[in-house]
Amino acid sequence: MAEDEYEILPHQLLADLKDEVEALKKKLTQPDTKVNELILEIESIKDSIHELNSIFQKAMQETKEEDPARTLKLLQDKVGTVLSQNEVIAKGMVAISDKLEDWMRKQGQAKPGIASAPSASPMSFSGTSMAPPLPMAGPRFAPRLEMNFSNPNADLDFPPPPPSLSGKKRASGLF
Repeated sequence: MAEDEYEILPHQLLADLKDEVEALKKKLTQPDTKVNELILEIESIKDSIHELNSIFQKAMQETKEEDPARTLKLLQDKVGTVLSQNEVIAKGMVAISDKLEDWMRKQGQAKPGIASAPSASPMSFSGTSMAPPLPMAGPRFAPRLEMNFSNPNADLDFPPPPPSLSGKKRASGLF
């Protein structure tokens, strides 16, 4: 043993090393708040990903069981219902417009010059920017919208907008 050489270390250095080792042990057993927050966030993300994965699995099972042709047919029926409802609404609007036009024409025949003189009629157009409707020849119909469901990727062919009255925009006070 006399042959072994020992290096003498100061006691202060040994005490500092012991303190550092104890601090490292403490950090490993008791992480600080930032590390705890990070761990909690990672666990939260893990739970969210697990929930999202289960939602996707359920959606895949539901779509595997459904027949795409049946789903397309159901959507086609719903769009057809909406189209027929829109057609009924458009016909009603045309009928109201025709009745209003007839009423305005009868008012004009009963009292000549009604459009130029102010009146107490609730449908009076004097003093407003709204003009009485222009008479149109023949019956009026709302355009029918036809959709092609045989090719769902085909461009939709919507009817053109209604013609404007001599290029001027009508004020809409009734609807």
